[in-house]
Amino acid sequence: RKLRVRYGLDPEAFVYCCHSRPDKIDPTTFRCWMRALSRVRSEYFSRVNDKNESGYPQMRAPPVLWLLRSGEEMERNLRDLVRSEFGQDMEEAMVFADVAERNEHLRRLGCADVFLDTPSYNA
Repeated sequence: RKLRVRYGLDPEAFVYCCHSRPDKIDPTTFRCWMRALSRVRSEYFSRVNDKNESGYPQMRAPPVLWLLRSGEEMERNLRDLVRSEFGQDMEEAMVFADVAERNEHLRRLGCADVFLDTPSYNA
């Protein structure tokens, strides 16, 4: 979990991850991920002060989507899209990772809880 801090991830957050090149992530898939993440984050924020009587594990931090950074324009466009379609609070749900050499890239993938794949390319 200490490694998560190094990459700008909350050690307690549930991390959805896709480090595919941005051109592999089609708009429909990205929007699907954001809708799902929005629902999970809404659940988190609705339970922050609850006693967790549901029997489900209590989330300790809001979940995030961890994406591979591919230039300022790409990041700005995704943030603009998320802000306009999902609301400003969802913008902070995205965390961007810089491109890294292969060994570091493979090591940091261990920080993710779930790997999200793209239907067009598959990993």
